[in-house]
Amino acid sequence: MTAHENPFLGYRITLPSTYRRLPPSYFTADRTTGGLLGRDAYTLLTEQQEREECLQDLGDLPPRTANLLLLVDAYVVDPAVSASDWASTPRIPGAQSFAIHRRIVALNLPGLDTIKLVADNATADTQVVVIHATDRMYMISPTMWPGPHSLEDIAATFSTVARQPVPTPSPSPSANIARANATELAALLGAAFTARDADAVARLMDACRISVSPVIDGTEGLPNSGGGGLGRSVALFTQALRDRFAAGDLSVAVGSNVELDARGGYFVRSQWTEPDRTLSIDLVMSPVGDVWRWTAARQYFTRADLGSPICIPYRSPWVSRSGRC
Repeated sequence: MTAHENPFLGYRITLPSTYRRLPPSYFTADRTTGGLLGRDAYTLLTEQQEREECLQDLGDLPPRTANLLLLVDAYVVDPAVSASDWASTPRIPGAQSFAIHRRIVALNLPGLDTIKLVADNATADTQVVVIHATDRMYMISPTMWPGPHSLEDIAATFSTVARQPVPTPSPSPSANIARANATELAALLGAAFTARDADAVARLMDACRISVSPVIDGTEGLPNSGGGGLGRSVALFTQALRDRFAAGDLSVAVGSNVELDARGGYFVRSQWTEPDRTLSIDLVMSPVGDVWRWTAARQYFTRADLGSPICIPYRSPWVSRSGRC
């Protein structure tokens, strides 16, 4: 067992030694974050296993390793609120509470107001533990259930520690700066695609995967299918793009006008031309740490493109398969 301590969030916890702590995240605890102050993530994957994971695509279903991540979130709260009331109240207006579709069960942790949230179904999995300590609320949960280790046993090792000032989160860039960063990235993407340089494109992408989603006749996602999105391995995408460029059967033209979508994200339109079709794809750009990267792609299809049986006609470099679907 290994003890992990975060004096900025004010807690200590002991986990099986197979867990590895990832770099923490800190936020401005206000209404936009629901009071979220910071997050620690612990993974059971080794660094080598993480690299191997990035060589795999993800579809509508999560990977088998999805429950190997444990999160510890710290929220700033009114000291008078109970753990039960806090879990039953949405953190952000319009959102659902953490207790939705879960039963609240008291958990004995000496000196601390503690509850667990149990799945309100036949599995009765313990999905979340909530611990109230003065003006902080701590939430411990795996990313999927059931987790590989007992949350009750993990929570039993929890204790508070003397706090240090939380590192100041990087301020969100102003709209003008964000647009300028996105515009610069769009120009670099355009130059890389024009040069048919797959490696230059890859250097402008997130390190592991790019999110891909369909837009069917103006509506995002494919109904009754899980949405039809996928997480394309950047390594596989890069190799497939390199092959397409070498074959000379794909050209990509990136526009120069950066736009703002309904979610507040920046994107630039592009045209992917093949011998038998031209596909419109929005290249969505986001800050990853201190740099901007191409992180997502929205591909536009018509209902007629889906054919029969219905499937989304993704092609290389977005998928590794050959054939229609």
